[in-house]
Amino acid sequence: MSHYTVNFPRTNTLKTLSKFTLSVAEAPVTDELRFKTGHVSFFTPTSMTMIAKTCRSRSRRYSKEKLLYSGLDKHGYANNMGFSEALNIKGNPYPQGAYGGQNYYPISAMRRDELEGLAEQRSIAIGDAIQIRCEEIAKVVSQKRSQELQTIIANSFREIFRNTFEHSGANGALFCAQYWPQKDEVEICISDRGKGIFESLKENKYLTPSSTYQALALSLMPGVSSKAWRHKKKRSSQKSEWDNSGYGLFFAHKLFGELGWFYLASGDKAILIESGEAIKQMDCAVEGTVVSMRLDLSDADKIEKCIKNIKNEAHRVKQRIGTKSIDFKSVEAFLRKEKVF
Repeated sequence: MSHYTVNFPRTNTLKTLSKFTLSVAEAPVTDELRFKTGHVSFFTPTSMTMIAKTCRSRSRRYSKEKLLYSGLDKHGYANNMGFSEALNIKGNPYPQGAYGGQNYYPISAMRRDELEGLAEQRSIAIGDAIQIRCEEIAKVVSQKRSQELQTIIANSFREIFRNTFEHSGANGALFCAQYWPQKDEVEICISDRGKGIFESLKENKYLTPSSTYQALALSLMPGVSSKAWRHKKKRSSQKSEWDNSGYGLFFAHKLFGELGWFYLASGDKAILIESGEAIKQMDCAVEGTVVSMRLDLSDADKIEKCIKNIKNEAHRVKQRIGTKSIDFKSVEAFLRKEKVF
């Protein structure tokens, strides 16, 4: 019987996690793929989500290959947050033990059927049902520091989750969040296994991304959507709760990218935006899409100023760049923080 061993990443950096997705995708097909986990000292929402997603993708791709994990017994926090369950281990001996609180969300699912049930129960549209869920998530991520911050985060998350149901073709998304009081920082990771951003944006007849990187960068611009051009031709009576979108990723990457980090991965590329640093490209192997966001909540005045600047910038950038036949050089210049607007 053949076997091959892969180590879980020792650190939780986004560069290391991106490399891990590649190492699993490129591992030779074998009878047993063995994962060593005992050396890992700490997991974050993003590391748990990306590692579980990567291993599950491998399992779906090579269904006859047996995946084995050693050292999971050392990770009480991660197992309580649903990590071992997310790995889909048969006869999992480490069940989830935490189910949500003021400072965290364990690995959780937002599913289309549950949203439809909530919408039917309350006689509301499915988009409003997503809004309700996102307002609850935003309470943890914002730590209720201000109503404006909570609203901005809820609306951004609403559009990120809506992308899953409207554009990606997936019927659900996973998310996980943790606030660390000692650092006054919060992190959330959202993922789906839909068609991915590149394939989704190719459905917009006005956009012609030539690579995954271009598609990722374009998706961050205000008003950009794979289906927005179709909505504009509808009569007002035909428009749905999915319309008037396209600002979620813009607000998210500006807010989290300025006060923490914003990471977007899909297919073979990922981008990382951090305050004061040039946008970074990374190679990866991600089925669907992953969004990771970290936010420093320690400076209320800085957050308030950042939100105000983003609101002013969104309209200006949309006017300058537009939403169709976009000049990609302008997008790159904006992401590199060049003074072009």
